[in-house]
Amino acid sequence: MTSTNAPEVQITNDPFAAVRIPEYRNLMIGRFTFVAAMRMITTVVGWWIYQITKDPLAIGLIGLSEVIPALSLALYSGHRVDTNDKRKLILQGIIGYFVAALALFTLSTERTQEFLHTNHIAWFIYGVFFSPEC
Repeated sequence: MTSTNAPEVQITNDPFAAVRIPEYRNLMIGRFTFVAAMRMITTVVGWWIYQITKDPLAIGLIGLSEVIPALSLALYSGHRVDTNDKRKLILQGIIGYFVAALALFTLSTERTQEFLHTNHIAWFIYGVFFSPEC
């Protein structure tokens, strides 16, 4: 006698079947929006640094701020992702990016520019980009 408690598997050839699931659709929309926002921040900060310093090397340093952590921390990050709760790590990463964006926003206000010299603002921008939370 076979058990009738087994879940029914529905086989379909519809390529958009996964998109019709609301949770998956929301995940993909949120992920796309988050990645697009990260790319926009990187582009704007590169332009901002060039506007402040007028030095192409400064843009290269912003690029290095993405490459150096990615290459040097890849193995450790993989180990940490495998051994820890993934939801908690994603939440920590999103909070880290939010704090970095908030710091960059604070540096871009006119009030901050009244108190700090442009070279100091550039160093603070490098500090935000090279911080471990990003």
